[in-house]
Parts: sequence; C-alpha cells; structure tokens
Amino acid sequence: SGHPKIRKLALNILNYHKVPSMHYRDESLAIGEYVKNHVRYVRDPDGIEYLQDPIDLIDQMIQGTAQGDCDDMSLLIATLLRAVGHTPRFRAVRYNPNQDFYNHIYVVDYEKNGNGPVQRIALDAILKNSPMGTEVRHLSGDEFPA
Repeated sequence: SGHPKIRKLALNILNYHKVPSMHYRDESLAIGEYVKNHVRYVRDPDGIEYLQDPIDLIDQMIQGTAQGDCDDMSLLIATLLRAVGHTPRFRAVRYNPNQDFYNHIYVVDYEKNGNGPVQRIALDAILKNSPMGTEVRHLSGDEFPA
C-alpha cells in the first residue's frame, strides 16, 4: 500500500468521485466501485489458486485488460484503502454447509462520514449488478486483518 502507483490511483479515484475530505465511508465506496467497474470477474481454474499482485492488476486496468477473481479484487481494494489510511478487513465466507473451506472473499471497512456513526461497509466487487455495499447471504464467515 506504500507503492507510489497505489497511492496515486487511490487519490485519483477519490478526486474523480469528488469525495469530500474526511468522508471515509464515501472513500470506501468510491474505491470499491472503481475496482468493480474496471476489473472483469474471471474464475480461477479448478484446483489452481492464482493471486495477482495489485501493481500488475493496476497496469492491466490502465490497458483496459484487468481480470481477476474475488481474491484479486479484494486484495486490490484493501491495498488502495490502506494507501489512504483505512484499516480494511477481509471477510471470507461459506455458502455450502458440506464444505469446510471458504467459498468467497471480499473486503469490509468500518468507517464514518464526518461526525456520524461508524458503519460497516461491505465491498464486494464481483457483484456487478448490485450497488457497492451489498453483501450476499452466506452460512458463515470470518473477518481477518488486511
């Protein structure tokens, strides 16, 4: 999150969305929305787990060829948020009661706007037809530091 390319993109996103200073909830939503709109969702092949470096994904976004799955998008969102002072968390969830492993991952951020209350914001970039902040129902899940 300390790489200049990461910080520059995060700040450009906030400026593009005209997010006012200290509107941290809106910062989270703007960054999540940007990744959702600029990275095409593509599953990993069965039995193979790819994880893309956020810098590589940003380079692909610049070229208009960015693709990745939920963990790639989550890592990019968390990295961009950390570059502007947020402390996001990863939320790993299960949909299938017969499986011991997690089926999906996304980012959650606990932020507020101005003097308002702290709010939990789900940032799931694979939900292309849902507003940022939407969280799909799941059986169980855990949160981990990003």
